[in-house]
Amino acid sequence: MNSPAQRPLLLRATAADPSHARLLQRRHAAGSLVRLLAGVYICTADWDRLDPVGRHLARARAVAPRLRPGSVFSHLSAALIHGWPLIGDAPDRVHVTDRAAPVIQHRAGLIRHPSSRTPCTRARPFDGVPVTCTLDTACAVIATEPAHVAAVAVDAAIRGGTLALADLRQAVPERPARGSVRAETVLAAFHVRHESVGESFTAIRFVQLGLPPCEPQVEFRHADGSVDRVDFWFPSLGVVVEFDGRQKYVDPSMLDGRDPADVLWAEKRREDRLRSLPAVRTVIRVTWWHLVELDRLRALFRAHGVRV
Repeated sequence: MNSPAQRPLLLRATAADPSHARLLQRRHAAGSLVRLLAGVYICTADWDRLDPVGRHLARARAVAPRLRPGSVFSHLSAALIHGWPLIGDAPDRVHVTDRAAPVIQHRAGLIRHPSSRTPCTRARPFDGVPVTCTLDTACAVIATEPAHVAAVAVDAAIRGGTLALADLRQAVPERPARGSVRAETVLAAFHVRHESVGESFTAIRFVQLGLPPCEPQVEFRHADGSVDRVDFWFPSLGVVVEFDGRQKYVDPSMLDGRDPADVLWAEKRREDRLRSLPAVRTVIRVTWWHLVELDRLRALFRAHGVRV
């Protein structure tokens, strides 16, 4: 996420050069510049090429020189700097922890969070500003973001090996402390065998639906010696769940030279093999569309005879 391609030039107006400031204002009025903050601009063409995460990182770079000494990029901004995936839109305002802030303060392009202690930071700053370490970032994201956003972001850190689940369990609040229920919900969705953002998203939705425990990446062996590995297995329900992402049928790296129709046919035969097993009652295919709205996923399970 924080690659050179995602770090376009920012143009800054200064009081020392009023003519340059007026030029930037005229270019902004003409539409060739996008204003990130008062006096900070980016070329419209560069802005249009950025993805939502890249745009948030540009906003973080814009605000960096204006932060008070001791400020630290934190919360969701730190998560995006760490490269964790994001479900939904990136915020317009940048999050920092500032020990001088008595309460949460909302400013133009900025949210300051108070802290009773000095945050632990990673070794490398972002544009000269410290960034909270993965553990502090994970705790802050779990405390402030919707459960599905937090679970997907933090699960990626655990999967990537930059955050230990045992350390996180020790750091989040425990009952009856404030935020403990939200933390338990998010923690219940984590598993080292999740292989993708889609699987992390699916797992937290299972928890939110109140489904019984499931096992990710389970192998089913058939009489002929063949093996089918599934994304999720609910042994108490006899239900196999597969996250069916579109990339499986269009991404050349996943097709591996195969025709999409052949891939679809192979998936159909695979599902037939799974359904033939005595332990498997049904196979449910979940898409991103089902995950965006929890009621859609609930309806999908009910359509397969699974009460949730």
